[in-house]
Amino acid sequence: MKRLLLSAMALLAGSVAGCGTSGGTGAMDKCAMVTCAAGQFCDGTTGMCRTGDKCMGVTCASGQVCDGASGMCVAKDQCAAVTCSNGQTCNPTSGACENPPVPTLGMLIDRMGRPAVNTALTNPFDLYRPGGPGMPIEASDVTKNRYNRDGSPANWITNWGARPAGSANSAINTHLAILDGLDGGTCGNQLAFNAATRYATLTGVLTADVLELDSTRMTCNQYLGVELNALGVANANCGGRTLSMDTIDTTYSALAIGMTTGVNDGIAQSTAPSATFPFFTAPQ
Repeated sequence: MKRLLLSAMALLAGSVAGCGTSGGTGAMDKCAMVTCAAGQFCDGTTGMCRTGDKCMGVTCASGQVCDGASGMCVAKDQCAAVTCSNGQTCNPTSGACENPPVPTLGMLIDRMGRPAVNTALTNPFDLYRPGGPGMPIEASDVTKNRYNRDGSPANWITNWGARPAGSANSAINTHLAILDGLDGGTCGNQLAFNAATRYATLTGVLTADVLELDSTRMTCNQYLGVELNALGVANANCGGRTLSMDTIDTTYSALAIGMTTGVNDGIAQSTAPSATFPFFTAPQ
């Protein structure tokens, strides 16, 4: 009887030892019935509550790290040791420095291509009738505001160079003839003037209102250099503009006498731009 009792006790002890095991290894889960205070965790080895590194013994997959606060594997912060410069930010997924996203823009209120095109050519004298002959004249400021809000370059030639039905003029073409007479009334000496098409070629160039730059050329001291080449005035300049160029005088000269100089607005440059950024001198 004594031996039978001891055998039953041994069997009972073995059953208890098997309860709460992990993975069938026979090792008892010492934290199964343990509740720890906030900020503590149960040490599975001792069954005791303690504070410390919850990641002890935790192995995470590639691209993951153990979160010390929770002891859980989370995606690795790819930017932890990355420092970006020049306004770039770190992409947390790739760890690469990237330019910030382009913000969503509101309504276009202005566009800057070649200086003076909008001021000098888009209805400065309140002569333009967008609806054609017999229709109301559009106020100059209204025309210029529509011009500035036009953000579709593919339609610029149509919108500003084409003539309304039954009209011989467009928003820009109308005023090229007026500027052609700035040199005392000599007409037809404007750039690309043709007796048959008259101002059509120049109108097409001006309505595509972007500042052209030829990056294959290293000399850049002539405003409208690229445009002048296209209109038959050969030069080796890259085009574009610098702050020291008198763009208004060049524009008036090109529109009045087909040259880069010779007609001016009567306003001399009083100060040269500063040699360092932002290049502006003190106000006059």
